[in-house]
Amino acid sequence: MVGGIVERLSIKTPDDFISLMGHTLGYWPKESLVCVILDDRRIGSTLRVGLPPAEADLVRYVQDVVKFITTDREATGVVFGIFTPAPWEPMDGRPYEDVMETLAGELSQHNIKVRDGWIIGETSYTSYFQLIPDPLARTPLDEINASELNAELVFRGSSIEPGPGFRIPILARRDLSEEVFKNCLRIEAMTPPVATAKARTLWGTLLNDVALPTDAQSAELLADFKFISVRDRLLADIPGLDDSMGNLLLGQTKRPPEWQRVDRAQELLLHLYTRADGPDAAPVLTSLGIIQWWEGKGSRAHQCFQHALESDPNYKLAQLSDQMVAAGILAPWAMDKSSAYQPPMSRGPRIEGMGMA
Repeated sequence: MVGGIVERLSIKTPDDFISLMGHTLGYWPKESLVCVILDDRRIGSTLRVGLPPAEADLVRYVQDVVKFITTDREATGVVFGIFTPAPWEPMDGRPYEDVMETLAGELSQHNIKVRDGWIIGETSYTSYFQLIPDPLARTPLDEINASELNAELVFRGSSIEPGPGFRIPILARRDLSEEVFKNCLRIEAMTPPVATAKARTLWGTLLNDVALPTDAQSAELLADFKFISVRDRLLADIPGLDDSMGNLLLGQTKRPPEWQRVDRAQELLLHLYTRADGPDAAPVLTSLGIIQWWEGKGSRAHQCFQHALESDPNYKLAQLSDQMVAAGILAPWAMDKSSAYQPPMSRGPRIEGMGMA
């Protein structure tokens, strides 16, 4: 599933694979199981799920992981990393051994083989398949920085952040709440079709432009996003496809979205957020979260929805969307290699299962 540069790079060593996990996710995960799907000699998508707590339903957990992996119908193998600082001492059983044995067995039923795996701590990693853990066999994580793959990805502009946090700018560098209120009065005086058509014209113009909106345009759009019917139509316009609004909002169209257009929408929404104050920010943050969900970034979607609920605790779309992410529901776009999001660096699609975190 990985397009572009990764398919043309050599990935041979554990350092390469662990580096790929970080670059594909964009951050170093914690308490996570990360699986990189293999298709013969090609690299597929990367899946991150939280490690299961002791009281978790093991069967359901493994079934959910297998369901995500087998969305790639050409998958033949998997390599994995268990990211945890938990120590693995001599005479101890392997961490999460019951999980990995069950997962390997279930994957084998789909003719998918577990090829390799590592336990990755805060400062070093070691092979998961050692019979007895050897502290001397642990490789410092710093060595990953020297891997050929990591050097190539960094050269091409990729980076790994310390955590999954979404870069949300400082709120309301310019408070437009008064202008937003005036625009809301104007919209209420219109019929819904006229208000929607006017909002779509402005939104469409900006999506096809490169400039950021003026303060007047920002106030108008912030008001537009406060009206549910207008908001949903503007969200459905983002993918650039001719389909039903329901299919567009739920990311289940037959054709893939225009991801460059989606990136542009995210840029515009982040700008609007810097002009929003209080409850005016909730629709914008929720819209940003929906884009993260479309792209398969469950952790970041959850963060956006939580920020939206901090702005307006009663904002219904943020409540429902966050529940959907927490339940592990993924956008169909993110689960199909032909439509999954390809970042500008073409690092490949990633799927994050918040429901299992």
